[in-house]
Amino acid sequence: MASQQIRCTVSSCYYYAAGDNCAAEEIMVRADPAALGKSGMEVGDIGGEARQSNHTLCETFIPHQQGPKPGIRRIAK
Repeated sequence: MASQQIRCTVSSCYYYAAGDNCAAEEIMVRADPAALGKSGMEVGDIGGEARQSNHTLCETFIPHQQGPKPGIRRIAK
């Protein structure tokens, strides 16, 4: 399987890799998570360093100390 090429600058994420790359095996992107009513995103306020997925609008985001998310491996970059 070829590796994906997702660029990301959220260095506080478990899946962040050198060169501003995402090392998650897969990612979840939603148009507007709040409009769906339910999502797997943590709750928080926007501002400062990303600590929750709604700080990034990436549902795959998880802080380094909490990673990995269940079922999502970190691939080598």
